[in-house]
Amino acid sequence: MDGFLLVDKPKGMTSLDVCMKLKKSLKLDKCGHSGTLDPNTTGILVVAVNRATKLFKLINEHDKQYIATIVFGFDSDTLDVDGNITNDICMDFSFAELKEKVAELCLETTQIPPMTSAIKLNGKKLYEYQRKGIEVEVKPRDIKIYDYEILSDMRIVDDHIEFDIRLDVAKGFYVRSFARDLGILLGGCAILKELRRTYAGDFNVKDSKKLDCITLDDIKSIDSVFDLPKVEVNDFIANLVCNGVVLDERQTSLNEPFYVTNKDKRIAIYEPIGQMKYKPILLLKGDE
Repeated sequence: MDGFLLVDKPKGMTSLDVCMKLKKSLKLDKCGHSGTLDPNTTGILVVAVNRATKLFKLINEHDKQYIATIVFGFDSDTLDVDGNITNDICMDFSFAELKEKVAELCLETTQIPPMTSAIKLNGKKLYEYQRKGIEVEVKPRDIKIYDYEILSDMRIVDDHIEFDIRLDVAKGFYVRSFARDLGILLGGCAILKELRRTYAGDFNVKDSKKLDCITLDDIKSIDSVFDLPKVEVNDFIANLVCNGVVLDERQTSLNEPFYVTNKDKRIAIYEPIGQMKYKPILLLKGDE
C-alpha cells in the first residue's frame, strides 16, 4: 500500500492537517506532502503514502499553475486578505490599464518574496523575522512566468476593484508578491483574495479528489507515477540489490533515477550518487 494520493485541498486546513486526517482515516503508517499550500489556498496537493514518502525527491513540481483573485486598494502584513489590513484606499483605473500593467509585470524575471515565506536569511526563516517585528532586507529572487490569462472583467466588490487571473509559473514564484507588485504598478496597493493551485508539475487538480471522498482505492501506485528507465539485472545482482548494494558502470551508465528489474519485475529504484555510482532510494521486492 505504497503510493500517492492526489488531494484537492480544502480551504482552512494546513497541508499537514490534510496528511494527519488521511493517516488517521485510512490507517496509514506514514503520510507526507510535497509542495506546501497555505491554509486558505485550495487545489492540488500531492500526498505520499507509507514508503513512497522516500520518493519525494523524484516528484516534479517545479512548474505550477494558479488561479488567483486579486483585490486592489488593500494592503496587509501577509499580502492577502487573511492578514492584518494595513492600508485601505480607493483606486481607479481602466481595464486597458490593468491589462497593460499585467503584461508588463509578467515580463519581470525577478521578484521580492513575501515576509511570510519560509526562505532563510542568516539561518532564520523570513516569517520568523516578521513575527518578531524585525525588519530585514529581502533580496529579489529569479522567477519565470511562462504564460498568463486574465480570466474576468474587473468587478467592484465592497467598493474595491478585483479580477481573476491564471498564472503558469516556475518554482519559487509567489502569487501574493505578484499581487503586491501589480497594485504598486497601478498606483496603489493590492493583495491576494483567493488562490487555487490547478497544476503542480505533472499533476492536475482535475485528477484529484476531495479530502472527504478519498479511499485506499485512490492510491496511485509508484510505477504509475514515475515513468523511469529500467535496468535489468541477473539473479546474482538482484540478490545484492535487495541488500542495498551500490551499483556502478558494469550495470548502467544512466545519469538519472531508474528502476532495477529482474525478470522484468521492478525490485528497486536507484539514483546516481557520483561518477557511475548508484544507490537505492527504495527497495520494491515483495511489493508487487
